[in-house]
Amino acid sequence: MKRGFAKIEFFANLEYLKQEYNKGYVVSKILYEKAKQDKNISMVYSQFNKYFNEVFKNKIEKKEITQENNQSLALENKEPIKVKIDTKSKKVFDAKFGKDIKEDDLL
Repeated sequence: MKRGFAKIEFFANLEYLKQEYNKGYVVSKILYEKAKQDKNISMVYSQFNKYFNEVFKNKIEKKEITQENNQSLALENKEPIKVKIDTKSKKVFDAKFGKDIKEDDLL
């Protein structure tokens, strides 16, 4: 299958896939097998699963957050936070950080 044809094939059958999803075929593997039999799709499962997750599963939800003075809509991403740990940091531990210590009181 040429590059991009799987996406075209998936979105061409999107209405059918939504109907089947609403009927209860919420597991991507089972929906893929059903679409392969009924609609004769030719894409591989990994491509199907990629587009299935984009359309049906990984939606960013908008949550209404109320604050003290105003109300606003904020996007809440349900994915884990990726943190990069840098071991080459040149910061030195400062024991006095965040403490009210007078220089005169130190020995």
